[in-house]
Amino acid sequence: MTIRPAMTRRLALLMLGTALACALGACSPGGTMPESNDKLDRSVLDAARNGTELRLSDATDFEWDQAGFITEGTPATEIESAFGEAITREKRYTASPALFVFLKDGKVAKAIRITPDAFSGSDAKKKYGRDVALVPVEGRSGYLAWRE
Repeated sequence: MTIRPAMTRRLALLMLGTALACALGACSPGGTMPESNDKLDRSVLDAARNGTELRLSDATDFEWDQAGFITEGTPATEIESAFGEAITREKRYTASPALFVFLKDGKVAKAIRITPDAFSGSDAKKKYGRDVALVPVEGRSGYLAWRE
């Protein structure tokens, strides 16, 4: 039996596509994956550097009705308890100093890595409404607190 070159190429592409899909599926925790958002990250950094208030709704361009955050090192079980989804496959979140979690209708809509290390753990793992603002912390230059 002779296999034609075109058939061989199709079979090879099918096998490659299947292998790639399986590999990508193994990397996903089955839910929302943390992502970057340069506009939001820059806005948070500017607010922390300049000591200015930032309304979170003004710095986002997607739908959400609640938001919160976790800090680096937060166990996945605590993230899931606070927001309904572990968001990380690791035992602890370690990809950035902070992770903003946005919910829409009670479900995680986006999880965004934030690079400025400007937040206190006492504000973390809580849900805030759409009117939340990040405000300068008195006496602590470069820090922001979540306030409704």
